[in-house]
Amino acid sequence: MKKQEGIERVQHLGIIAWAWVGVIALLSIIVFALYSIHTVLMPFLYALLFVYILRPVVNFLDDRGVPRIIALLLSYLGLLAIMTLLAMYVGPILYRETYGFINKLPEYVTVTNGYVEDFMRAHPFLKGDQATQFLTGFGDSFKSFLQKIAESIPTMTASIFGGFINMILAPVIAFYILKDYEAIRATVSDMIPKKHQAEGMQIIKKIDCVVGGFIKGQALVALSVAVLCGVALYALGVDYAILLGFMIGIFNVIPYLGPIIGGVPAVIIALGTSWQLAVIVIVVLLTVQQIDSIFISPRIMSSQVDLHPALVIFALLVGGTLLGFIGMLIAIPLAAVGKALYLHFRERNNGVEEPDVCDLEATKV
Repeated sequence: MKKQEGIERVQHLGIIAWAWVGVIALLSIIVFALYSIHTVLMPFLYALLFVYILRPVVNFLDDRGVPRIIALLLSYLGLLAIMTLLAMYVGPILYRETYGFINKLPEYVTVTNGYVEDFMRAHPFLKGDQATQFLTGFGDSFKSFLQKIAESIPTMTASIFGGFINMILAPVIAFYILKDYEAIRATVSDMIPKKHQAEGMQIIKKIDCVVGGFIKGQALVALSVAVLCGVALYALGVDYAILLGFMIGIFNVIPYLGPIIGGVPAVIIALGTSWQLAVIVIVVLLTVQQIDSIFISPRIMSSQVDLHPALVIFALLVGGTLLGFIGMLIAIPLAAVGKALYLHFRERNNGVEEPDVCDLEATKV
């Protein structure tokens, strides 16, 4: 009896080991395939964003008797109107503030170095060789870091929004996906063997909910943080408040490090006015982050959609290392897909009836 149990245990461990080998092999194939076609992924990534943004509106109109093609056209017209207003009123402000920030960056760095030197003179115990080398090296590294960020803003903007063909293809691809959404879903269902069809569609639904929920949730959180920080900095009289709010909102997607990376330029710019203003800016940004952590994120991000901060950082690092900027764009959605698969098979193995993740309203722990 014990011998039989031992054999079964060895077989079970062997199955687990080979399953992990299969997962690693599958991931390797996916990474290789993505790397091979990474230059053509951008329009499809944009199309995915269009789909997740417009699908709730299209479905809402469709459910109320509006023909789907009319619902699509109305949705596109509404999105076009919003983007036109943003381009007319927000675009010039961001461009002007970005240009001004780049031009004044050397001045801000000089002021910051002056504060560091004054601090060292006021604290003689820091004048030792090691402390001096550390502060000097830190200052030089920080100066180089800021200059690289400023110099990369135009390039990053061009890489994200550049490519006329990509910008034309993305909404066209999204239009056909949304138009034939039910037909595509039926085709995918027919491709799955009958005995696995129900489970397969359940997995696809879970992946769709997790990825869509994460994208929409992070967009709402980033927008909320950007508006709060932009308004607060503008009220304090900090230069380039709109640009800074925009940057803080974008970097907020990166746990822990993101708010720091986004907030450092605001503190540096505030130092150009006074150290008192810089302290106030630090307090305000910390307050906004606490509001985000306690009130905003828990109410927007479902526990089925939310990813652990360590997983987000790991996914971003791996994606950036393997595929560069495009890898960072797709890293978090792929991590969300991995979590969706993990949840599904864990719940199936535990014999737990799976809830509809689209209807969940849980709180982030």
